[in-house]
Amino acid sequence: MQSIVHNSVRVFIGFFCMFYSMNAQQDSILVDPPKLFQLQSYIDSLAHAGMEKYHIPGAIVTIVTDSSHVFNKGYGYADYKAKIPVDKDKSIFRIASITKTFTALAVMQLVEEGKLNLQADIRNYLPDDDFDFLSESPITLHHLLTHTAGFDLTDTGDAALVPEKIIPLEEMARRHMPDRIYEPGDVHSYSNFGYTLIGYIIQEVSGIPYEEYIQTKIFKPLKMNHSGIKQPLPEPIKPNLVKSYVWEDEQVELTRDFTNTLPGGGVIASAKDMSHYMLMHLNGGSFKETELLSSEFHEMLTSQHYGSKDTRYGICYAFFENRWTGRRSIEHSGGQLGFVSLMVLIPETGTGIFIAQNNRKDAGGFRYDMTRAILDTLVGFKENNFDSIVSPKNISAIAKNYTGVYKQMNYPKNTFERISRLFGMFSTEYKIEYDGAGSLTTYGDSYVHMGDHIFRLNKPNTDYTFEFVMDESGQGERLRIGTSSYKRINWFQKKRVQQGFFIPSLFLLLIFVLSGPIGRLIRKLRKKEPGLVKEKGLRKWLYGTALILVLGALGLAVHFIIFRDQLSDYGVPLSLKFVFLLCSFGFLLALLSPYFIYKNWTSKVLGIRWKLLNSTLILFVVIVSAIYYIHNLVGFQYY
Repeated sequence: MQSIVHNSVRVFIGFFCMFYSMNAQQDSILVDPPKLFQLQSYIDSLAHAGMEKYHIPGAIVTIVTDSSHVFNKGYGYADYKAKIPVDKDKSIFRIASITKTFTALAVMQLVEEGKLNLQADIRNYLPDDDFDFLSESPITLHHLLTHTAGFDLTDTGDAALVPEKIIPLEEMARRHMPDRIYEPGDVHSYSNFGYTLIGYIIQEVSGIPYEEYIQTKIFKPLKMNHSGIKQPLPEPIKPNLVKSYVWEDEQVELTRDFTNTLPGGGVIASAKDMSHYMLMHLNGGSFKETELLSSEFHEMLTSQHYGSKDTRYGICYAFFENRWTGRRSIEHSGGQLGFVSLMVLIPETGTGIFIAQNNRKDAGGFRYDMTRAILDTLVGFKENNFDSIVSPKNISAIAKNYTGVYKQMNYPKNTFERISRLFGMFSTEYKIEYDGAGSLTTYGDSYVHMGDHIFRLNKPNTDYTFEFVMDESGQGERLRIGTSSYKRINWFQKKRVQQGFFIPSLFLLLIFVLSGPIGRLIRKLRKKEPGLVKEKGLRKWLYGTALILVLGALGLAVHFIIFRDQLSDYGVPLSLKFVFLLCSFGFLLALLSPYFIYKNWTSKVLGIRWKLLNSTLILFVVIVSAIYYIHNLVGFQYY
């Protein structure tokens, strides 16, 4: 798809240059709004090629340009089996985390009315009981809106399979909030539960249910007539919800689920309705003659409040900053069971794109390929003068203060989901090295020092930077890239080091466990008598502990394969609790390792080879059980 998109864009732009004299340097929209509809065949070809490549049954593409003209189109099927096509006006998709921008808009409306203060302690807006977890350090709406309240990252219990299992918003806010692991304002840690708390505050302050507030204060004035947030959906729009799928050599329909973090991911909308929503944002808070938010407060909503210094890679209130075609964008993506979405707004050109699809496999590909190709065609690339402000500082004398390995801080810390830090999406590490010529390097890119511990990517036309937070001794303690923070780690905390210890140890324990029954089978086939077992207690403990640890690992692997990324969304399965029990029992048995090491080396019946073999196996037991403990697989660690 990438090459198809790239070549198509070049050919198409060349064609349009002949007829419409497009100028890539101007700051306004390059293709006049009426001509946007002439792009339909081009967008169609992009959509069809992308949907075929990524096995997407249905999608919607919505383009807003010049703050008034709209392009909406549906592709593929809302119901793949029944071959019901996607309707651009009526078919509704789950937009998942893009919902957070609606919640943030609601907050700003209440701020403008004087009912909320972004910098006030949120306990001012909550009942006195059941919120003791907020008493450690004051949390503000500013912290919640920027994901800097310090909550642990978790997905456990954030969804339900049937309406009867939906946890009410009030109960989620009171009983199911994750631990606070960082001081407010310290680290960006993405939190659906934080936005759930915001929704509860909206409900308390406005005096009406959160869902009703969104419906009456946002959907209704925007004429979003085919959108909803109530669970279950009301009957008038319920039949319009498209079905979702996963590709497994064919389209497999997924069972509809429900969210327990409604303010963080509960909106369901059509392409037409999302065009109204984008137009409102591009017009500074107004849609046609209706003002939802004054321009002053809308600017506050869409300004950077946390992120890299002097760049456009931060977070506003809910919206994330990025750059497309050399221009600042504000955007949000979404992903739920079988649904993926992306909304990108470029205020400078009055351009907005919304894309949603009903298959989550290879989620990033289709929506980002489409957005990139469309924006390249519509607005062209803007050259910037970033290079003129470059004045690199030589760091040869202080390079050692920055070099090292920095590991992602936005990860599940206090739950079993921490294992994703070893295998999964939260395992990102940056190895910062000095190139000997005055620059730092990581992942093949060179960064020059701009002063104040800020380094800029050494490429033309970019302001992409990272910055270091230094400790008291002048050493780099943290690395911040955009909104993400990475902490400097020791060698034994590196992902590859832990994997290098864990995987071989587990594999060799598996061989040891299998050697028992295989050896007995071979002796039986050869009709040989079993040999005399020396130090029977040691061997039984070693074999039993290894067996339990291996079964624990296999149980985890099976659960990850079967449940995929929905492992604990509906709560922790009983079968997974049994796996935790195995891991815990194996860990407790492993605590006896010092005793059996002593028994092994003081034995008078074991030869040196047996002693070395037993010691090696005991070492493997210690390594595997230690990894279980470090990554919260011992005990029942979930919220």
